[in-house]
Amino acid sequence: MKTRALALLFTIVASVQAVCLSAATPDGLNLLPQPRNVEMCEGEYFRFDPTTTVHCNIPQLRRYLSDYLPTFSWSSPRSRVEVRLNPSLEVPKEGYRLSIRPERVVVEGVDYAGAFYGVQTLLQFFPSTVYEGGFREACSLPCVEITDWPEYSHRGQHLDVARTFMPLEEIKEFVEHLARHKINRLHLHLTDDEGWRVEILSHPELTEVGAWRGGDSPIWAIYGSFDEKYGGYYTQAELRELVAWAADRCITIIPEVDLPGHSLAIGKVIPEVLCPVERDNSAAAGYDRRNVWCVAREENYALLDDIFRELADVFPSEWMHIGGDEVGMKQWADCPHCSALYKSEGYTDYSQLEAHFLNRVVEIVERYGKRPVVWNEAINGGNLTHDALVCGWKDMEACKKATSEGYRTVVMPGSWFYFDMRQSAKEMGHNWAGVVTPEKCYSVDLETLGFKESQIALIEGFEGAFWSELHLVGRETFECYLEYMTFPRVCALAELCWTPQSLRQWGDFELRLKAHGERMNAMGISYRHAAPPAPQGRQITPKMTVSTSMPMSRSEALDKLSVYANDWGYRTKRTCEDGDWILYEFAQPLDNVKVELTTGYRHVTRGLIPMGKVEVSIDGHTFRSVADLHNGSATIELSRPTKAIRLRSTATGNGESFVFLQYPIIHTLTK
Repeated sequence: MKTRALALLFTIVASVQAVCLSAATPDGLNLLPQPRNVEMCEGEYFRFDPTTTVHCNIPQLRRYLSDYLPTFSWSSPRSRVEVRLNPSLEVPKEGYRLSIRPERVVVEGVDYAGAFYGVQTLLQFFPSTVYEGGFREACSLPCVEITDWPEYSHRGQHLDVARTFMPLEEIKEFVEHLARHKINRLHLHLTDDEGWRVEILSHPELTEVGAWRGGDSPIWAIYGSFDEKYGGYYTQAELRELVAWAADRCITIIPEVDLPGHSLAIGKVIPEVLCPVERDNSAAAGYDRRNVWCVAREENYALLDDIFRELADVFPSEWMHIGGDEVGMKQWADCPHCSALYKSEGYTDYSQLEAHFLNRVVEIVERYGKRPVVWNEAINGGNLTHDALVCGWKDMEACKKATSEGYRTVVMPGSWFYFDMRQSAKEMGHNWAGVVTPEKCYSVDLETLGFKESQIALIEGFEGAFWSELHLVGRETFECYLEYMTFPRVCALAELCWTPQSLRQWGDFELRLKAHGERMNAMGISYRHAAPPAPQGRQITPKMTVSTSMPMSRSEALDKLSVYANDWGYRTKRTCEDGDWILYEFAQPLDNVKVELTTGYRHVTRGLIPMGKVEVSIDGHTFRSVADLHNGSATIELSRPTKAIRLRSTATGNGESFVFLQYPIIHTLTK
């Protein structure tokens, strides 16, 4: 009996489950991502026990597999598992064949990646405890033959280590989890406004200064740890270690240096890279927030040559991401040198000037044998080389635009693939792209979304993204905030990238994902199981008046806040200063309530009062301190009548030119 549908496979082999000789539930039949060809074979099962030996003639894969099966011999036995290369196998790149018969298990890969992915599928037939390492149980594997290969060559996950530094071991563990799900690209975002994370030997000052923020650093803290110097960077030796670790797991690391915008950190280290424009920084407490490279400064390209020459030596990937998004082009319009270049080239839009800059960078990366990757805004000028690979992050229309103009494209719009977005309406995460669930990620169908056949042919694959603005604060609450936000959404991404559209169905995937939870537990992934519980108590909106010492950008702001309007909040005209205050006065005293007080955005620790006091008053005149602001927020409980609550800043400056004010969220206390 043969079938391509795993749902039928599960029914056929249900009787085989009873013969598993271990106490573990035989969850290996719920394969993820779903293979494209599965055949049932004659015979009941292959018995795997401590007398079974594993033979693998691929040294690096043998080392990898020994972490899971360390007690078994690698010699030739009577009962055996074989893992080998077979270049003549009639499957595309990264393809494999897995055959489980009563007498033998054989994994054949057309290349190293194919053999590695065949091993990943094989491990899913074992009890989930195999992922804990040192597997010693006896179990039975159903007799099947699987022939499989990926639908897309680019199966990516982006990781931002610039906004929040992550230790090398944390990244390696993340790579391990990605590899088990057949993800094959790690897009490593190494530089941004908040930090420079990669060692450049010819310019050690980039990390000596640019890798740190807060405290006495010239880069002010924005996303947490406001009262300490915080950060870190990766040496070239550490990055080579990471590259080798990832390569053994068939993951290529694509490094990104974000240009020409998002460059505040390097601008604080080498101010000369910026346009020589005087700015009024009084609203930001004197903090210069310029973050765009000067296009007309020739010395900048010599510096970039130094940077990319060294990066090319560290990262063997053929691709090098050079940025190109969210560029503050007004800085060029105000720059006499960039304006002169703009006019001399006959440009009519500053997007063309961005392409001018990026084409110069392309020449540099190509000099060192690399190919450029850019964000979708980089093609807006119409004059960027078509050698570039485009990451379409803005929306699906940006991906359609890139493919319609002939660019090879990675599809990763925020509304589907940004794994820093909220997973439900009320939990932690960004919100500008809405709620991003595993189902939404999984549901992407390019044809249904309006891509033409010619455009689909230019799609390299898909990529999830994790931007780390919230990581610093999130890991105060979660065991591993990175894993909580990315899994199981990565599982949905993996099947989207690997399995043909015709074989994907959400209901079936959801059942397999539920079973896959046991594997993720054994892997040590701190994945999101369900939405957090709703707050206890009833939310109330007592009559209130809001006032502040800070001038507001909109005249109606305080009136709107007083009636609990606008969940987004309202912006002040300047940043906070020591002694600034926000006052909430209530028509009737509050009693027996919990009050959540927030400055800055509700969904991200930015635009806030970094340090301050929460003060309460029973009469509206005399105040006493009851709490400190932590990352701009505090939650207090009021057990006696309280007429007013005041937030008082003890900090000057927050790295921005504004503070976001919010209304308080008030719940009755349950008894």
